[in-house]
Amino acid sequence: MGEGIWVVGDVHGAIFTLERLLAKIPKEARIIFVGDLVDRGNYSKEVFELVTSCYETLLGNHEFLMYNYIRDAILRGKDSMWNLNPVYGGAQTVASYRDDVDTLLRHVAWIPKLPKYKVIRDYFITHGFGLPYYRQRDGKGHLLYVNRLERIRDDWEEGWSAYPIINIFGHTAYSKPKFGPNYIGIDTGCGHRHVLSAIELGSHKIISVQVDGRDFS
Repeated sequence: MGEGIWVVGDVHGAIFTLERLLAKIPKEARIIFVGDLVDRGNYSKEVFELVTSCYETLLGNHEFLMYNYIRDAILRGKDSMWNLNPVYGGAQTVASYRDDVDTLLRHVAWIPKLPKYKVIRDYFITHGFGLPYYRQRDGKGHLLYVNRLERIRDDWEEGWSAYPIINIFGHTAYSKPKFGPNYIGIDTGCGHRHVLSAIELGSHKIISVQVDGRDFS
C-alpha cells in the first residue's frame, strides 16, 4: 500500500504540465519535489510560486544557478553562461521574472532555505543521485544536487549499493523512471519536452503526464 507521500521529478518551468500531474495525485497527499523547478520552460516564476506556497521542495542545481546569476541578469544587465547557453535554459527564467522584480527578490531569498535532502522512513530523497553520499549527506551537500548515477566518482562511499535505504532522485533524465536495487530515478525529461512523473512512497506507483506544448512554445 502507498503512504500518501508523492515525489515529483524535475518540472523546469512547465506550469501547465505540472497542473495536469497534480490533478492526478490525491488531494490529501503530501507532495515533495526533487528540485529544478526553474529554467527551460516558460513559467519558472509560476512554478516556483505554486510549489513553495503549497508543497515541499529540495534544492536543485538549477535553483542554485538561478540564485547565483538572475539578479545580475535582471538588475544589472550582466549576462552569464546560465542565461546565454540554451543547455541551462536560464533565458526563459529571466523572461518569466522580467516585469516582476518584487517576486524575483522574494523567490531568490527563498532559495538558500531549501533543503538538499529529506529522509522519510527508509527513503532518502535528493535532487541528484545521492546514495553514495548518504553517510556524508550533511558534509557533501553540494554533491547531492549534481551527482549522477552514470558518473562514478572516487569519493563514493564504499558499500553504498547495499545500503538498506531507497534513494529517490531527479537531475538525470530517463525515458521512464529508473528502478535499481535501492534507488529510483524519477526525472523523465519534462525539461526536454518529454514527460513529467511522480512516484508514491511505499507502493512505488508512478503517475506520468506528457508535456503540455504551451510550456515550451
